[in-house]
Amino acid sequence: MKRSLFALLNAALFLGLFVFSASAETITCAECGMTSDLASKFTAKITQGDKTLYFCDIGDLLSYQNRKKPENARPEVKDYESGQWIDARAAFFVRAEKKFKSPMGWGIAAFKDSKTAAGYGPVVGFDDAAKAVK
Repeated sequence: MKRSLFALLNAALFLGLFVFSASAETITCAECGMTSDLASKFTAKITQGDKTLYFCDIGDLLSYQNRKKPENARPEVKDYESGQWIDARAAFFVRAEKKFKSPMGWGIAAFKDSKTAAGYGPVVGFDDAAKAVK
Protein backbone atom coordinates (compact mmCIF):
# COMPACT_ATOMS: atom_id res chain seq x y z
CA MET A 1 0.00 0.00 0.00
CA LYS A 2 2.76 2.44 0.98
CA ARG A 3 4.70 1.51 -2.13
CA SER A 4 1.77 2.27 -4.49
CA LEU A 5 1.03 5.55 -2.69
CA PHE A 6 4.70 6.54 -3.04
CA ALA A 7 4.64 5.63 -6.76
CA LEU A 8 1.43 7.62 -7.23
CA LEU A 9 2.92 10.70 -5.53
CA ASN A 10 6.07 10.46 -7.65
CA ALA A 11 3.99 10.21 -10.81
CA ALA A 12 1.92 13.24 -9.79
CA LEU A 13 5.07 15.24 -9.03
CA PHE A 14 6.63 14.29 -12.38
CA LEU A 15 3.44 15.20 -14.25
CA GLY A 16 3.22 18.54 -12.42
CA LEU A 17 6.82 19.40 -13.29
CA PHE A 18 6.24 18.40 -16.91
CA VAL A 19 3.11 20.55 -17.25
CA PHE A 20 4.81 23.51 -15.54
CA SER A 21 7.89 23.35 -17.78
CA ALA A 22 5.77 22.93 -20.93
CA SER A 23 3.60 25.97 -20.23
CA ALA A 24 4.05 29.03 -22.41
CA GLU A 25 6.18 31.93 -21.25
CA THR A 26 4.11 34.97 -20.35
CA ILE A 27 4.76 38.69 -20.59
CA THR A 28 3.13 41.80 -19.17
CA CYS A 29 2.07 44.32 -21.78
CA ALA A 30 3.80 47.71 -21.45
CA GLU A 31 0.68 49.47 -22.79
CA CYS A 32 -2.31 47.82 -21.11
CA GLY A 33 -0.72 45.74 -18.34
CA MET A 34 -2.40 42.52 -19.46
CA THR A 35 -0.55 39.24 -19.06
CA SER A 36 -0.14 37.52 -22.37
CA ASP A 37 1.47 34.52 -24.04
CA LEU A 38 4.87 35.34 -25.53
CA ALA A 39 4.24 32.71 -28.21
CA SER A 40 1.19 34.58 -29.57
CA LYS A 41 1.44 35.73 -33.19
CA PHE A 42 0.13 39.11 -32.05
CA THR A 43 2.88 39.73 -29.47
CA ALA A 44 5.16 42.68 -30.23
CA LYS A 45 8.17 44.33 -28.63
CA ILE A 46 10.30 47.46 -28.64
CA THR A 47 13.99 47.27 -27.77
CA GLN A 48 15.73 50.46 -26.77
CA GLY A 49 19.31 50.00 -25.64
CA ASP A 50 19.33 47.09 -23.20
CA LYS A 51 15.64 47.48 -22.30
CA THR A 52 12.86 45.53 -24.02
CA LEU A 53 9.17 46.31 -23.62
CA TYR A 54 6.62 43.69 -24.64
CA PHE A 55 3.06 44.17 -25.90
CA CYS A 56 0.22 41.65 -25.91
CA ASP A 57 -1.18 43.01 -29.17
CA ILE A 58 0.29 44.75 -32.22
CA GLY A 59 -2.31 47.51 -31.75
CA ASP A 60 -0.91 48.18 -28.28
CA LEU A 61 2.59 48.53 -29.74
CA LEU A 62 1.29 51.01 -32.31
CA SER A 63 -0.64 52.94 -29.66
CA TYR A 64 2.48 53.12 -27.47
CA GLN A 65 4.51 54.24 -30.50
CA ASN A 66 2.02 57.06 -31.15
CA ARG A 67 2.03 58.25 -27.53
CA LYS A 68 5.71 57.91 -26.60
CA LYS A 69 7.48 58.20 -29.96
CA PRO A 70 10.54 56.33 -28.60
CA GLU A 71 13.80 57.38 -30.24
CA ASN A 72 16.46 54.90 -31.31
CA ALA A 73 14.02 52.09 -30.61
CA ARG A 74 13.70 48.87 -32.57
CA PRO A 75 10.05 47.75 -32.81
CA GLU A 76 9.49 44.12 -33.75
CA VAL A 77 6.39 42.10 -34.50
CA LYS A 78 5.77 38.47 -35.35
CA ASP A 79 5.08 37.32 -38.87
CA TYR A 80 1.52 35.97 -38.76
CA GLU A 81 2.33 32.92 -40.86
CA SER A 82 5.67 31.80 -39.38
CA GLY A 83 5.62 33.36 -35.91
CA GLN A 84 9.18 34.68 -36.46
CA TRP A 85 10.22 38.08 -35.11
CA ILE A 86 10.56 40.69 -37.88
CA ASP A 87 11.40 44.39 -38.00
CA ALA A 88 8.08 46.22 -37.57
CA ARG A 89 9.21 49.09 -39.78
CA ALA A 90 9.72 46.67 -42.68
CA ALA A 91 6.56 44.63 -42.01
CA PHE A 92 3.26 44.73 -43.85
CA PHE A 93 0.10 45.07 -41.76
CA VAL A 94 -3.49 44.02 -42.30
CA ARG A 95 -6.33 45.08 -40.01
CA ALA A 96 -9.24 42.67 -40.09
CA GLU A 97 -11.00 42.37 -36.73
CA LYS A 98 -13.19 39.48 -37.91
CA LYS A 99 -10.24 37.45 -39.24
CA PHE A 100 -7.67 38.15 -36.55
CA LYS A 101 -8.79 37.56 -32.97
CA SER A 102 -5.98 39.45 -31.22
CA PRO A 103 -5.78 39.76 -27.41
CA MET A 104 -7.00 43.38 -27.21
CA GLY A 105 -9.28 43.19 -30.24
CA TRP A 106 -7.23 45.40 -32.53
CA GLY A 107 -7.37 42.70 -35.22
CA ILE A 108 -4.02 43.66 -36.71
CA ALA A 109 -1.62 41.05 -38.08
CA ALA A 110 1.90 41.58 -39.39
CA PHE A 111 3.55 39.90 -42.35
CA LYS A 112 7.09 39.79 -43.71
CA ASP A 113 5.80 39.49 -47.28
CA SER A 114 3.37 41.92 -48.94
CA LYS A 115 1.89 39.27 -51.27
CA THR A 116 1.00 37.04 -48.34
CA ALA A 117 -0.44 40.00 -46.44
CA ALA A 118 -2.60 40.98 -49.43
CA GLY A 119 -4.29 37.58 -49.23
CA TYR A 120 -5.79 38.67 -45.89
CA GLY A 121 -6.95 42.19 -46.81
CA PRO A 122 -5.74 45.74 -47.55
CA VAL A 123 -2.04 46.15 -46.74
CA VAL A 124 -0.38 49.13 -45.05
CA GLY A 125 3.11 49.88 -43.81
CA PHE A 126 4.20 50.63 -40.24
CA ASP A 127 3.55 54.39 -40.31
CA ASP A 128 0.07 54.01 -41.81
CA ALA A 129 -0.79 51.21 -39.37
CA ALA A 130 0.27 53.47 -36.47
CA LYS A 131 -1.85 56.37 -37.83
CA ALA A 132 -4.89 54.08 -38.01
CA VAL A 133 -4.63 53.25 -34.29
CA LYS A 134 -6.09 55.95 -32.10
